[in-house]
Amino acid sequence: MRVVRMLLFLGLICAASAAPAAVKYYDSSKKNGAAGDSRLTATNLCPPVQTTPADLQGFYQLLDDGLGTVTLQQFNDVSINLIDLGPDQLTLTFGPGSFVFIDNNHTQTISAPHVSTTSNIGGHGASGTGPSETTEWGLVSGFQITGARFCISSPVSICDQNGFAHGQTIVPTLNSDTYNLGTWSFDADGDFESDQYIIFRTSNGGLSNNQSLFRGAFVGASLPALPLIGFGALALSLAVIGGRSLVGKK
Repeated sequence: MRVVRMLLFLGLICAASAAPAAVKYYDSSKKNGAAGDSRLTATNLCPPVQTTPADLQGFYQLLDDGLGTVTLQQFNDVSINLIDLGPDQLTLTFGPGSFVFIDNNHTQTISAPHVSTTSNIGGHGASGTGPSETTEWGLVSGFQITGARFCISSPVSICDQNGFAHGQTIVPTLNSDTYNLGTWSFDADGDFESDQYIIFRTSNGGLSNNQSLFRGAFVGASLPALPLIGFGALALSLAVIGGRSLVGKK
């Protein structure tokens, strides 16, 4: 009987130790009502050009071990910028007949998982994805980008001064493969929002930039697999219990 109790206790301990950990999924597409926000600011235009809100869409996967460490397992966001301005908006700055059309679509990912900061920085303490908890990422490396950018304008300097090649389709570029994602705060519904805009591209001598603000609606969670020792101990304990039950019935 002691052996049975010991095995059962070991199996339950192994199961309980893995229970707090969860893989959580977040969606920032418009359908979930918690879309991200991307902004294109061109300070050489008056007023500055800003794309419409909620044009940044993404999917994020976080592993929360329940003990203060959150791992960014998947980061995938798609930015769709479509700007179409005519003489009504640009004549005062660039003269009659001026216009600009920009079609900028790109996808940003990271090449490997990244673990959040778990030390007590800024008084936040350990990281977490529960209600009112925060995750401080610090510098995250390995960013990659794919997609295409296209711009035509009159005068052509509108495109050229804002990092586009007038009349040509080009692959977008990142300033760096390392960015500080800041702090993500989680609310009672499980949704998150970052505390700062991230500048992913600058142009026109640093006067213009692309900024992204990350938000994500919580869409679900799953438990990671139990360690093999957990499965083995739990299975063995259940087998012994089953065997004892059969013996007891005879």
